[in-house]
Amino acid sequence: MRLRRLQVISVLLSCALLPTFASVRKEQHVTGLVGNLLRRPLPAADFTLTDQHSEPSHMAAMRGKVVLLSFIYTHCTDLCPFIALKVKDAYALLGNDASNVVFVAVTTDPKRDVPEVTAAHSRELGLFDVWHFTGGTPEVVQAVWASYGIGVTVDPATEAVAMPNESKDSNEAAIKSKAPDQGLSKSDLALVGTLTQKFGGGYARG
Repeated sequence: MRLRRLQVISVLLSCALLPTFASVRKEQHVTGLVGNLLRRPLPAADFTLTDQHSEPSHMAAMRGKVVLLSFIYTHCTDLCPFIALKVKDAYALLGNDASNVVFVAVTTDPKRDVPEVTAAHSRELGLFDVWHFTGGTPEVVQAVWASYGIGVTVDPATEAVAMPNESKDSNEAAIKSKAPDQGLSKSDLALVGTLTQKFGGGYARG
């Protein structure tokens, strides 16, 4: 099922992600917007995944609302924690208007991001009752990635997210150049550190 009136804001995250929206859709630069406004966005693909409450989350049920859709994973030690904190800050800045927005995160590491893990991560982040951090079987989640143009590097032996084939130094340099901490408060940055310490890692780094 395709949703023709659903507005979707896609936040494409993590060093493991290779977003392809820029290459497959016409874009229009907008002054004051960090990113691109899609002049002819495609309908949002429907999917059903399981959130941190172990409840089904249906994209179709969000019709008529703005959806802030992100692709992250809990074990991420680079960009994901920063983006998650910006999602949290966006929710706070929206105030009463937040009721018109649905916050959804789709894991890029379905093998490890089971509801117990996404629930613990969401509690630590302060978004447990705010967003839907969703996952499912690798096959189902991979179909969602494909629908939204998300490329993920997966270790075939473990079915877990694998670091790209680049050195640790080059990866960290790329993160630094993107200034992921821009706009975050000191308390936000402290929480990034907490998330990284509690959930990060689990894969070999170059």
